[in-house]
Amino acid sequence: LCLQPPWQHYDEPIHFEYAWLVAHYPGLPQFGTVDQTLRRDLAASMIEHNFYANMPRPSLLTNAPIEIGITELLHPPAYYLLISLPLRLVAHLDITSQLYVARSVSVLLFVLTIAVAAGLMRDLTPRGHVLRWAVPLMIALIPPFVDLMTAGNNDVGAGLVFALFLWGAVRTIRFGLSWRRVAWIFGTALLAAWTKNTAAI
Repeated sequence: LCLQPPWQHYDEPIHFEYAWLVAHYPGLPQFGTVDQTLRRDLAASMIEHNFYANMPRPSLLTNAPIEIGITELLHPPAYYLLISLPLRLVAHLDITSQLYVARSVSVLLFVLTIAVAAGLMRDLTPRGHVLRWAVPLMIALIPPFVDLMTAGNNDVGAGLVFALFLWGAVRTIRFGLSWRRVAWIFGTALLAAWTKNTAAI
């Protein structure tokens, strides 16, 4: 959450922009929606935190949309709707502090993903089996996964939703069909499609 400098997670500025637009505009933002004031604040914060150390800095004084990356507005909205909820409450904070609020939600989803892995292993293994603690611990200690799951990025939501789907599928195989488990599988499958296309696949 704190060791990675602001905006340095993969595609973080444009994922944050999507969530911010959801929080501050009526309805879902359409492809091509740009808030120039937000873009200027984002770019200024990115410059302040050395995002552009090895590349040309954007001009903050232009009237044209400031380039901060390839838009994410074509992605499904579920993750961004969730991130937008606390962003509505912290609009008075500077843009970098708002980023840390967004990252905090991702950290919570990461912890839930680890908990789902623990539940899944509990259903697959007998009491006292080493995998009950080893698998959740391994997930928590894989650096690239930790880096991704503590970012402002819709892969965080996709990871959690797919973990929930997998757990539901495992419980169905282990304990048999029931209306509750069928609803769990189909509900998480639909939520996956509403979170990210890769999760849907």
